[in-house]
Amino acid sequence: MYDTVVCTYVCLAQINRDGLSRVNTVDNIAAFAELFGITLPSEDKVANQKYTAGGEEQRVATSTALILSDIDFFLSDVLEMATMATCKPEVRTVELDLPKQANTLFYPTCVRLEQCGGCCYGPLLTCRPKVTKVVRYKVLKTVVNRSSNIDTARSRSDSRRQRRRRRRRRRETVPSYHVVEAIKHVQCECGCKVQEQDCNPTIHNYLQSECACVCKRRDEEAKCEQQSSIKYWEKDSCACYCRKPVECGTGEFFSQDSCK
Repeated sequence: MYDTVVCTYVCLAQINRDGLSRVNTVDNIAAFAELFGITLPSEDKVANQKYTAGGEEQRVATSTALILSDIDFFLSDVLEMATMATCKPEVRTVELDLPKQANTLFYPTCVRLEQCGGCCYGPLLTCRPKVTKVVRYKVLKTVVNRSSNIDTARSRSDSRRQRRRRRRRRRETVPSYHVVEAIKHVQCECGCKVQEQDCNPTIHNYLQSECACVCKRRDEEAKCEQQSSIKYWEKDSCACYCRKPVECGTGEFFSQDSCK
């Protein structure tokens, strides 16, 4: 049980990766509230709160003339308890990676296949595949020959080479099967949006606990932040730059050290 009573995206930075992993295992409000020690509001307070329906903000009106059973019936008909769309495989439409060939048709061009979907609690995390499997499909391949509907009879004067060429063209128009592969997501996880391969190993260290590329020259970064009024630190290049560079005259150059 965490000491935090109410936690929004503002204080998510205070929760470590282990804490976020626990949050992403629950999918309902009751379990979330239990995890953080939050006392859920009573149902009678919902009647006086605003809710959104059909894109317009409406207010659930209460009246002393309504009996409690009528209020419960009205609210249960309008309000539904939200359920978290947790990170897990779900059936989605996947376009097949088919070759582009002239006068050639493939069918089908897409399938329904398990892919990772849902959301992860925390701005640094994203739903990604953990275990995958290669699925092999066979699709119909048909070559459309424009001359297939034309009478192929030719005069006896045609050469043997021309006749062989026509026979080969007819064989190519025979339908066949083409094998194509697609990736099925077997297991999903909430992982860092920023991965180690996103960092520049020359100037960065990857901290998985922070899901971030951190500059190796931390001392230079600290010096730059001490001059934050005139300089700023660029994390992608791990360099300190002047906030207001000026144009120099002929034969002069601008210094990022003195900002002059």
